[in-house]
Amino acid sequence: MIHELDETIRQVLITRGKLNGHEIDIEFDQPTGEWAATLSRPTINCWLYDIRENAELRANLQFRTVHENGRARRVAPPLRFDLSYLVTSWTRKAEDEHRLLWRALGALASIRVLEPAACVGALQNQPFKIPIKVAQGTTAVSTLAELWGVLDNQMRAGFNFVATLAFDPEFGFESELVLAKQLVVGQSETPERQEITSSVDTIWQVTEEFKQKKKEGQS
Repeated sequence: MIHELDETIRQVLITRGKLNGHEIDIEFDQPTGEWAATLSRPTINCWLYDIRENAELRANLQFRTVHENGRARRVAPPLRFDLSYLVTSWTRKAEDEHRLLWRALGALASIRVLEPAACVGALQNQPFKIPIKVAQGTTAVSTLAELWGVLDNQMRAGFNFVATLAFDPEFGFESELVLAKQLVVGQSETPERQEITSSVDTIWQVTEEFKQKKKEGQS
């Protein structure tokens, strides 16, 4: 979900800021001194430095009723989290840096909310519009100087960008069902590569789901 917010921010900067993606890089790495030394082109950096629950939106949450198979159950509403970014620009000349930073500020400040349908990937399934705050105070940090103090880099101009995402505790992450596993016991001359040189025994373990599927296949 976070990487899809990153990509959405990238698209907003390129389209609304009218940036040439072949000439200007947009990165999300921590802007340390070591990172800055690797830059070869003008760069906008959006560093995600804080994630915390939005207490104000939490106070307005209401349980909802879900009807399934003739029964009703009360479901907790999605949690809301503020994702805070520090946005900075990196060029060789101060005037170019300021122009690029102003372009980024204008692009992000031109929107008050992100419409899920206009976002990338799973963000399109967000149950609410995504509120945006640009260059406003935040409870994540009192001053930007505190952030630069841990980055091993010189402080430079920048602004906060905060997006509020919903997270549904009822949401499940789907994956393939594991029905059986194999354990091979033996000797190995290259254990770091997990290669068995001489197999002593092989142990199979099947799950109840596997047994049930086998019965269904025989019936």
